[in-house]
Amino acid sequence: MRVSEQIDALEIMGINSKSYLIMPKIIAAMIMIPCLIIISIAICIWGGYLAGLFSHILTRQQFFLGLTTGFVPFTLYFAMVKAFTFALIIAIVPAYYGYYVEGGALEIGQASTTSVIVSCILILCADYGLSILLL
Repeated sequence: MRVSEQIDALEIMGINSKSYLIMPKIIAAMIMIPCLIIISIAICIWGGYLAGLFSHILTRQQFFLGLTTGFVPFTLYFAMVKAFTFALIIAIVPAYYGYYVEGGALEIGQASTTSVIVSCILILCADYGLSILLL
């Protein structure tokens, strides 16, 4: 069964296919990507602490002093804004190309390749734009 036939079948059953297929992906990306960013920041701080501690370069007090004196709260805000923006791009662009693909396996492959390329370009442009606006 082709993708367009599956979408038509959902619409015949009275289900709004866009809200049924696309919205869960967008909501999941908006929740999980910022969570992954928070986890990665925590793991990086913990890894830096362990590396400094086990290499005997830093003491515990020196690490936490450097962590607290060099901390700028705006960097966390900027990271979360970028995470939400990138999550939207990562979720919306492939959903758009996947929703409007027609044909068989070849067209699905082309649509997925196109969506990856467009997503990468949009992420680069959004990173540039956010850096200009917020920094």
